[in-house]
Amino acid sequence: MKYGHFFFTIATASIFACSSSENTEEEASEFSNEWELQIVDSIQVDYLADIVEGTFNKGVGIIKNIEGNTLIKFDSTGNILIKKTYPQEGPGTVLWLETLIENQGEYYGTTSFRDIYHFDSSLNLKKSLEMPFIGEARGGAYNRKNIKFWNNKILLWYPGRDGISPYINHFYRDYPLLELYDLETQDSKPVVRIPPTSKFSTDKFHDRPYINFTIENDSLYLTLSNEPLVHVYTMGDSVSWIRSMDFSPSDFLLIPGQKKPVSYSQSMQLHEASINAIYSDPSHLTVYYHGGITSDTFKNFELKERENFHRYPEFKKTYLKVYQYDFGWSNEVLVSSKIGPILNIESLSKPFYALRNDDFIGKEQDYLTFYKLQLVQK
Repeated sequence: MKYGHFFFTIATASIFACSSSENTEEEASEFSNEWELQIVDSIQVDYLADIVEGTFNKGVGIIKNIEGNTLIKFDSTGNILIKKTYPQEGPGTVLWLETLIENQGEYYGTTSFRDIYHFDSSLNLKKSLEMPFIGEARGGAYNRKNIKFWNNKILLWYPGRDGISPYINHFYRDYPLLELYDLETQDSKPVVRIPPTSKFSTDKFHDRPYINFTIENDSLYLTLSNEPLVHVYTMGDSVSWIRSMDFSPSDFLLIPGQKKPVSYSQSMQLHEASINAIYSDPSHLTVYYHGGITSDTFKNFELKERENFHRYPEFKKTYLKVYQYDFGWSNEVLVSSKIGPILNIESLSKPFYALRNDDFIGKEQDYLTFYKLQLVQK
């Protein structure tokens, strides 16, 4: 599908359906490209754990307690529907569960090493889908959007084909980035090469990125966390690059490209900007990112020390930015530091949920609080 179809045929038609100046003014207002983020409510979930990852779709949220190897399913009122703890050995074992995604009322979760876990609507483990090779990813950032369904296939971040590690020099330049797993044949093929527009296509070294992507209308929208571009591909027998879009953030600190690999010491002197996630609906793309922390701030407040990691939200600004077809990129919408990880954005016409950052606001509770948020056009 051509990228010209990217987003809302219906919305485009509606703009030109009416000829009167009054309707034109109303529609121009309706499709304003200025947005603000509002906290419209909050919900409490009667569970307490260190939660860093989850999803929310079709009125139901799923969060993961890593230490307890537990999934908690709750509704939009905060009522716990299911709490399921999995064994770490023997029948029904669930290990190294990472990103979760809902599909037709059931759930799928990736791992770093071999399996894609398939859970039913009650979070019972139905089966483990085995990848044809051992994965080579070893942990990484939480709450990434790096698994999507498309035509009875699963597109996912799962490096390790032919034993190639994602930590070698120029991995992102020289090897396919994703796997397309066929649910019918239970086989997988490598897809998606880095485009020439990306800084990772060159001989220079940059800090290792994380991948986020979404699929809408047979188009793939992919980001690498530490470059301000959205790479657009068409889905099909092959996944072909079309173009790249710069979302032009005003605040996006990066370590410059260099001739030698970026060392750990260098990466701990400046907290790079990062794209946390990308979301889509038929009318919009939404990029969720933070601008990073300057080297002076990093040094002055000793932010490389583990005991100060919790202070990062004090010094880095987090944003949402919206793309509307025929309107381009919106303003940068500042996200309050008291708002923690966003679980998902299904559609900009719906509210969405994010974990409240109780550490930042200095509240100790015996339950989890989630903000109910809404992006509103000005």
